[in-house]
Amino acid sequence: MNSFDEYTDKQEREPGFSADPDRLHAEAEALQDEASQEMTLDESFDRLDEMLKKLEDSSLPLEEALELYQQGMKLLAKCNEKIDRVEKQVLVVNGEGELSEF
Repeated sequence: MNSFDEYTDKQEREPGFSADPDRLHAEAEALQDEASQEMTLDESFDRLDEMLKKLEDSSLPLEEALELYQQGMKLLAKCNEKIDRVEKQVLVVNGEGELSEF
């Protein structure tokens, strides 16, 4: 469970709970960076899908939606970096039938 989920769970359990947005953002960013490094590409895409479903929920407060959107954009950037690294490692056959890096 990431910090955003923990925050929303805590809000549901404790109606008077109020978190420091700057602290929450820093914690969420650190956890997202750590998690995106450990996740496979498929896991990252699954997480992005979960985030999208939460963003589509009209009951999500604007501040939380913005935080989730920012986390999603960072995760998407990490996915793009992983894809770029893999593309560079893919070998292709050039016009002369020799293998060369993509």
